[in-house]
Amino acid sequence: MTKLIPLVCSILYTLNVLAQDDNILRDRKFWAKNPNLETIKQTVNAGHSPTQLTSSGFDAVTSSIFAKANIDIVKYLLSFKENKPNKLTHDGRTYLFWAAYSGNLELVNYLLNHGARVDIIDDKGNSPLIFTAAAGETNTKIYDALISKGANVKYETNKNGANALLLLIPKLSDFEIVEYFESKGISLKSKDNYGNGVFNYTAQTGNIKMLKKLVAKGIAYNTVNTEGGNAFIFASQGSRRHSNGIDVYNYLESLGINPNITTTEGKNPLINVASNTKDTGIIDYFIKKGLNPNAADKDGNTPFLKAAQSNNLEILQYLFKLTKDINLVNNDGQSALTLAVQYNKLEIVNYLLAQKANAQIVDNKGNNLAYYLVNAYVPRDKANFYKKGKLLTDNNVDFSAIQSGNNTLYQIAIEKLDLELLKFLEPLKIDINVINNDGLSVLHLAAMKSKDDSILKYLLEQGANKKALTEFDESVYDLAQENELIKANAINITFLK
Repeated sequence: MTKLIPLVCSILYTLNVLAQDDNILRDRKFWAKNPNLETIKQTVNAGHSPTQLTSSGFDAVTSSIFAKANIDIVKYLLSFKENKPNKLTHDGRTYLFWAAYSGNLELVNYLLNHGARVDIIDDKGNSPLIFTAAAGETNTKIYDALISKGANVKYETNKNGANALLLLIPKLSDFEIVEYFESKGISLKSKDNYGNGVFNYTAQTGNIKMLKKLVAKGIAYNTVNTEGGNAFIFASQGSRRHSNGIDVYNYLESLGINPNITTTEGKNPLINVASNTKDTGIIDYFIKKGLNPNAADKDGNTPFLKAAQSNNLEILQYLFKLTKDINLVNNDGQSALTLAVQYNKLEIVNYLLAQKANAQIVDNKGNNLAYYLVNAYVPRDKANFYKKGKLLTDNNVDFSAIQSGNNTLYQIAIEKLDLELLKFLEPLKIDINVINNDGLSVLHLAAMKSKDDSILKYLLEQGANKKALTEFDESVYDLAQENELIKANAINITFLK
């Protein structure tokens, strides 16, 4: 089922991805000290780049915005020519997105007056106005500023067709800002592309106070959308880091809304809550309403599989008692163990292995658990990564196996451009010169993607063959010459000849 209401962003997520950085202008710990303008200037003069993006697409300007730094500091950072108002950052968002999302009216006006565009659409399908509404911003002056420069509040929507009011109303407690958007031409009865109105959107956050106000306003609530879903589907989805309690479900049922509902995509409330609830009573509630704990959605995912992917040990253990096969796989050939290795915590992986989950499982594309471990690697969670890796090796997972596309783990790992990850693979007896189905070795890939020479030199030290040619007779040196990052950083690559 289409994810009907993705929460566009959360402050917590944004801050978490800004892990400690060698460039302290991108380090939230630095900004937490509330540095003044002179300190920022000294830091820049010391060699810390005010313009360089992290691998996640954040820079000094975004860091200053999140830290609610003094406007003079932000203006100083914006004065560098590389930090143009319409520079794309994380998820294809400009500084205007982050300023409006943060409720920084002064910065919003400054950016707009210096050419920031209101018609840029980010990678998730949101304009600055839509992104701001989804974040819960209630300052109408920010919307006025965006509208004054051409934002069209009546017609702008997210990729699911949800307008600003549909996205904002779940965060509201009264109708003051609703009336503002109505005055701009948005109807309280508007719907997204799937027929979902304000009641369904509000149900997702469990805002009972607003739900009651909507009912009192005469808003339709016992409706079924074009995918066969109702308010229970939305409420069971919850929102980022939030799952609804039993009071929300009891209230919806009191209105005559059916909890035993399955969408055309095979999603039902039990499958949804298996991902997010921490209350086994809610699992029981939906089972008592007739939902099958072993039913799968159209992708083959059951409540047990969803819990293995993203929930805690208590919920997983509870659902395991109701599960017929611990090695059940979804349509991609992924088992509970597969999903846990990629997405969940060490204790979940450990539990599943203790219950005799198959550690030698291979998915439909030919990837084993080692692939999922490496593919999930993030520098800020190295401790969990290494512990999972040891657990998998202890259970005889083959790290030297060829994965889908005739890739080795080296070719999977190079996508992360992380030298420490490559060094993790060093003792695992993986052939470093395997050519994948695209005709590329790990050294070819490194030549195309690297931003400096450290990984290239490391791979050569490990025996990578720099004389290997691609299907188009391109050498490693040829590929590195075409790498814009290497060009920009003026890296000497003669060692690749």
